[in-house]
Amino acid sequence: MSKIVNGETLLIVDDDRSTRGLVRGVLSRQGYTVIEAADGSEAVAQFQRQHPVLILMDVMMPVMDGFTACAAIRELENTDSTAIIMLTADDDLGAIDRAFDVGATDFILKPINWSLLTQRIRYALRACHLNRALRQSHIRETSARRLSKLVFWEWNLTTDTLCWLDQLEHVFHVSLPLPQTMIDFLGLVHADDRARVTRSLDFIRQDGTVLDVEVRLQFDSKEHLVRLLGERGTELREHNYIFGVLQDVTDLRRTEALVDYLALHDELTDLPNRRLFMRHINTALQQLNPDASVLVIAWIDLTRFHRHNEALGDELGNLLLRHFAGRLCHLVVAPDAVARVGGDEFALLVRAHEHQEAINRLESLLIRLRQPYQLGTREVILGCSAGLAIAPDNGTDAQQLLAQAQQAQRFARSQALPMAQATHHLYEHDSTHEALEFERQLHRALERDEFFLVYQPQMALRSGKIIGVEALLRWKHPQFGTVSPIKFIPLLEDLGLIGAVGDWVLQTAMQQSAAWAAAGLQLRVGINLSPRQFIDDSLLQRLTELLTMTRANVSNIELEITESLAMHNPDQAIALLHALREQGFKIAIDDFGIGHSSLEYLLRFPIDTIKIDRAFVTHITRTVQDRAIVRSVTVLGQTLGLSVIAEGVETLRQCDFLEALEVNEIQGYLIGKPMAPEAIEHLLQDFTRPGMERDQP
Repeated sequence: MSKIVNGETLLIVDDDRSTRGLVRGVLSRQGYTVIEAADGSEAVAQFQRQHPVLILMDVMMPVMDGFTACAAIRELENTDSTAIIMLTADDDLGAIDRAFDVGATDFILKPINWSLLTQRIRYALRACHLNRALRQSHIRETSARRLSKLVFWEWNLTTDTLCWLDQLEHVFHVSLPLPQTMIDFLGLVHADDRARVTRSLDFIRQDGTVLDVEVRLQFDSKEHLVRLLGERGTELREHNYIFGVLQDVTDLRRTEALVDYLALHDELTDLPNRRLFMRHINTALQQLNPDASVLVIAWIDLTRFHRHNEALGDELGNLLLRHFAGRLCHLVVAPDAVARVGGDEFALLVRAHEHQEAINRLESLLIRLRQPYQLGTREVILGCSAGLAIAPDNGTDAQQLLAQAQQAQRFARSQALPMAQATHHLYEHDSTHEALEFERQLHRALERDEFFLVYQPQMALRSGKIIGVEALLRWKHPQFGTVSPIKFIPLLEDLGLIGAVGDWVLQTAMQQSAAWAAAGLQLRVGINLSPRQFIDDSLLQRLTELLTMTRANVSNIELEITESLAMHNPDQAIALLHALREQGFKIAIDDFGIGHSSLEYLLRFPIDTIKIDRAFVTHITRTVQDRAIVRSVTVLGQTLGLSVIAEGVETLRQCDFLEALEVNEIQGYLIGKPMAPEAIEHLLQDFTRPGMERDQP
């Protein structure tokens, strides 16, 4: 028997005062607190004020009888948590039945047996306590199931019927009919998951395997992810039942996915962080075919970004970083990857067929990143330096490659390499001694005749014929092999060798032009002038001497200078260009659009050709802004009577867009890679405009 807590409040309801006094005396000695009421109406009022745990109530009373009072009390509390014992005559069986009908817990016959009264009250209170504890447990369990989004079910394997212990509404917050059979339930399962769930159900039906699957349910025009758990009954009569639980884990999985996402992404820019970027590198390394492709890891650092942050404030500084990240992400095409690896540092992974292709793409990207950023009414230009590491040449360890790229970027920044000529520096894992040996070999490359020129063809879109080439410098060393110009040309400038090598380029290209002319091939030959050559006072005299020496036709020679170079000293550049034009040379502005030229000066430059940088061609098929820029430059060229050449054309679709925009000529891998003079001659003999073959039978 449970122990009764002293002081529990009991309510005695009887119209006979002496009876109330006797009951109060007996129960008070038992440690109860006793309150009284003379009729049913007063009993209801006392119940509302005092909330007794037990009511001992006479049936027959004036004003309001015990039946009516009992029914009123039950209606007030909505539960049977209060014990109500009715006092009735021993021969009034109808009164007993009615007492139970209105909610009485028990009854005691009159005249009262005082010993029996005490025991009946104890049992009634114990039952009351148990019921209250059970009710609270049920409330807690229901709340736990609702919070955990759990629904219990039973599956009768014999009849294939489902029994649900809860409504689905409290989990999914939508009125949903309960599936009556497992077939009905499978009808709610996503079509792609149905076969997997069916197999799991077959397994538990056949060998009693525990069921534990996550599936998608579709209803109410929504998709819900649920976890289905179940096990077979162990008792004989339960062996044909599966007892299980269904849990809605949609929000849980969404939260887990968000946590995973935040762990692998930068919060400010939403780009992958260093941890996820390392995964991208490892995946790319596993897929790398060293015989057919290369993998380039680039580390990009924003130059003196802290100055922008100080000037703009943290809020606008963060917005500027987001703009930079957004542009970087826009320029990267899958499966290449980009990440933010530091406060103002970013990393890039590029897959390509060869080194030069990857480097060209990176150069184009870096040029685009240097274009102005608009912050409200402010225009901000970000500078950046970059370093590269190439797999498999520099290794196949992701951590090492990224560290090498960072080291290369720091070297490029420390050397203050001009952005227009050396936006990046390739990582060299050679020792200092070997690096010095590389420079020593470069010093002797010219005298050993290790330099050579290749020529990239240029096609006129209107005629579909190759009408020109651009001469490009290459170095083939017996030990290092063919060295990328990105690697050695900036070093030629640093070592003061660019003048002599540039003079050799001019002479060799003019000789080749003369040889082609003698063979009946009238090709325009474009030759790049280095900054040191362009500012050399003897340039005009030297060009005149070379024309005489090589017997080249000056009208076939086009000298290319960069927009940034021309704008370094516009007045001096205009004077020199006029002098070159008077000699008969053609003049081209290379990399047009990426410098900071003034239209006023551009109109005064005596030029023949504008070369649109590859940065505006790469995304021309999908970027309205690039098409608008190319069209504007083309209209400008047409207005000034200039020819417009688009560089970096690699696909027929790019070619079609450029032709529609009325560009005059194109240059790029679509027409041909840089090649030896003999290959150019063979190309001219067999050349068919790309895309023409599709119109032929």
